[in-house]
Amino acid sequence: MIIPAKKLTLVILRDWERLVLRRLGELGVVHLRRLGDEDARRFREAEAEKLRELEGLADRLIRLWRELSRLGAAGGEDAYRRYAEVKDEVDGLRRRRAELQKLERTLAGLRAMGEEEIPAIGRLNELFSLLVIAPSRELKKLRELASRKNLIVRSAEISGDERLVHILGLSDELDEARLLLSSVYHQEISLPSDLPRRVEEALSRVRMELERVEGELRSLEEELERLRDRIIGFSREDSSRTRALEKLGEQALELCRGVSAEPTEGVEELDLEEASRLLEELSRDYRSLRRRIGEARRRREELERIIGVVGRLLEAGVERVEAGEYENLCVISGRIEEGRIEDFERGVSGKPVASRIVRLGGGEAFLTIACLKEDSRWILNRLKVLGFEDLTELFSRLGGDLHALSKMISMELEAAKAEEEAALAELEDFEKRNAARIAAIARTIRINLGIEEALMNTLRSEDLRIIQGWVSAEKIPLLRKELEKLGRRFRGGLAYRLEEPSREEEAPTILRNPKLFKIFESIVAQYGWPGYREVDPTIISGILWTLMFGFMFPDFGQGLVIAGLGAFLAYRYRGRLLGMSSRKVGKLMIRLGVSAAIFGLLFGEFFLMEVRPLIPNLRPGWLEDPAGAVWLLKTAIFFGAAQIILGMAISTWNELRHGDRAEALLAHHGLAGIAAFLGFILTAFHFLGVSVIPGVLEFPELGMAALSSWPFYLMVAGFAAMALKPLLTKDSIPVSMGNILEVAIAFLANTFSYARIAGFAIVHAALAMVVHRMIHANLLMGIGVGLIFLNLFALSIELLVCAIQALRLLYYEFYSKFYRGSGTPYRPWRLR
Repeated sequence: MIIPAKKLTLVILRDWERLVLRRLGELGVVHLRRLGDEDARRFREAEAEKLRELEGLADRLIRLWRELSRLGAAGGEDAYRRYAEVKDEVDGLRRRRAELQKLERTLAGLRAMGEEEIPAIGRLNELFSLLVIAPSRELKKLRELASRKNLIVRSAEISGDERLVHILGLSDELDEARLLLSSVYHQEISLPSDLPRRVEEALSRVRMELERVEGELRSLEEELERLRDRIIGFSREDSSRTRALEKLGEQALELCRGVSAEPTEGVEELDLEEASRLLEELSRDYRSLRRRIGEARRRREELERIIGVVGRLLEAGVERVEAGEYENLCVISGRIEEGRIEDFERGVSGKPVASRIVRLGGGEAFLTIACLKEDSRWILNRLKVLGFEDLTELFSRLGGDLHALSKMISMELEAAKAEEEAALAELEDFEKRNAARIAAIARTIRINLGIEEALMNTLRSEDLRIIQGWVSAEKIPLLRKELEKLGRRFRGGLAYRLEEPSREEEAPTILRNPKLFKIFESIVAQYGWPGYREVDPTIISGILWTLMFGFMFPDFGQGLVIAGLGAFLAYRYRGRLLGMSSRKVGKLMIRLGVSAAIFGLLFGEFFLMEVRPLIPNLRPGWLEDPAGAVWLLKTAIFFGAAQIILGMAISTWNELRHGDRAEALLAHHGLAGIAAFLGFILTAFHFLGVSVIPGVLEFPELGMAALSSWPFYLMVAGFAAMALKPLLTKDSIPVSMGNILEVAIAFLANTFSYARIAGFAIVHAALAMVVHRMIHANLLMGIGVGLIFLNLFALSIELLVCAIQALRLLYYEFYSKFYRGSGTPYRPWRLR
């Protein structure tokens, strides 16, 4: 059953808009309607007489609305000029914000790569350096291309599907590298020259500038909206405040996740300004602690890596490493992949170079190179292309004695661990002290964001707010009582009207069905939600679907198993199945199982074993008698015909209910269609001579004489009525004649489509006959292959196929006669 809904129009002073919306969100009874530009135009052009129809509208509201509807008021020239100026400023600031956001992501990506200083970009003596932004999906291809030219590729994620990529190589390969990059979607970027060289300082400066720009932009956007209100009257809500709150919400959510705080309903709520201020302070402290932890962790990991190298050098018998600059020489030391040593030796051949290689194991080697000072930069550039990790500065600064160096690094490592543990302890204390406040901040922002999102569905002027929505008829008394209370509280600064939806409007629908059939609403929703002026097919759908399934899958024992499995899924298992919750799937299976068990008793089947059927004149093994299969086929077709007539009867009643008599009486799914189809079926039954229930429902065989019987004339009358429709409704006659021909063919196809019901029942009976004969031929094979395997097959593949086929008949043969499913479910807006 569909519960009717009424349209609510609510007019309030801007002073009270958030309080009223908050109360509506707490009640949770209004399905908000999104008001668009066409609604704004209609409200602006409304006359004062139309406005007075709003119940209880105060004189002040009428005067304000009339004034706001009048265009070209005094001072309009200045307002337009200022509007254009502010609009230009806003556009410029939005472009600047986009540039800063991109720069912020780039610097954050460099930091994630471990860069402490901003790398130089372009051709740099012996090397080149490129920064590009590429989609994450292109990174693998980019690495493959770079490996062909021995390029170094480093990357870091900067957004959900983008990565910052830093590419290094020899300068003479820059053009070839750009040529390779042309086959990969990417964006080459450059960084401003006035940024500080250190990444952290540059990132901090960019973020400060971004905050300044966003603050100035918010201020100008608010002014722009005020000017727009003065110029055009009622308008839709701008999204700038919503975007600002969304950003705060993301920040609060991130902080909640970091400190494991949950913004539940019982949490205290704060003032929005106070919440924003506290969020900024707490986020700053939290980020500072996380930064300290990150720096301490990186320092610890670096020292652990270095002490690992030193330890492996000592194990290899090396006790001293020389590194640094001497009078005319430079000694370079560091780590390199063992497979790159030959590339290095080929690259420096012909140069006055001495090298020492210590193999560390694990595919790594320690390389010490002595060369002339003037060659050192060239050699270092060659080594960087090969992935060389330069440790020269470390060994030069801390000394070459590896035993002493090991002790020194161990002490520094302990200090780094202590610093990390201290920062973690401070973070834990921060979480304990501030978890409740952070939860309160998150709840405050979430509620205010919900109100702002609701305001996006409304119209506003400088002084008024218009809200529209749909209210279930059963909730109207509660809403009316609350609105009257709010009207008294705001001294008349609120007016509302409740009205029936017009024919052009599609109101959302609320379904109310008995508990037994409630679960079948999910079956209806899969096809489409019932429209406001449609019939709710939930109950009849549940009956027909379960009946058709039981007819196709008649087995008492397997039906009980299906019902038992459904009970487990509905009341024990928690998860999702077939795109729905297991609870819904389980409840549907219970009903299907009960239907299968009942039909199993009627047809005499129990776990594919033949027993005495309850249907008179049927015996165990009835499939071996052709008359049984023919009777089953006739019953299925008769059931299908009755179902088709039911669908057309519902369509006729629905059209009459809404006053469309031509469709109800003359359409192919109306009374004319019923007459034509009923005459077609009865003519066919009399032509063949069909006995559905012996002695009760029998049609004598007339042969060609059926063409002169009353059912034939009834069919002709139905088609004639359909042919009359385009003359009365001014529809295209050729198109209508084509539709009639299509309907005649569809009658035959739709009817025989129901023969599949009998077909699947015969298949199930055939499986039972196979089991029976296998048991008599070979007991072991009959039990193993017959009883076990075929029952498992039936409870899996056959179960699924029968459920789908029953659903197909429901959707395409039954629903197509009367149901469109173009409605919208009633979803009242709630603040949580």
